[in-house]
Amino acid sequence: MNLQNYATLALLAILLSLTGCETVSSPKEPTLNIYQTPILRVKAGVEIITKDGLYTAQKDEIWHSDERYRKLEQELIK
Repeated sequence: MNLQNYATLALLAILLSLTGCETVSSPKEPTLNIYQTPILRVKAGVEIITKDGLYTAQKDEIWHSDERYRKLEQELIK
């Protein structure tokens, strides 16, 4: 083998080792939800800082987490 063949093999080995390390792992949890409280009760007039700006509840409100909302939605569909 000449030097060019060795260089090609070395480059191929490097590329294979780099792409062989990249994997897509499955989540350990059945859902991809991060823990959040299932229900959030907000009193009227309370100011809440969100990433989109300041929110003030006009009346007493109940907010459901995404996971709880999907469960309630599935119960209604059945």
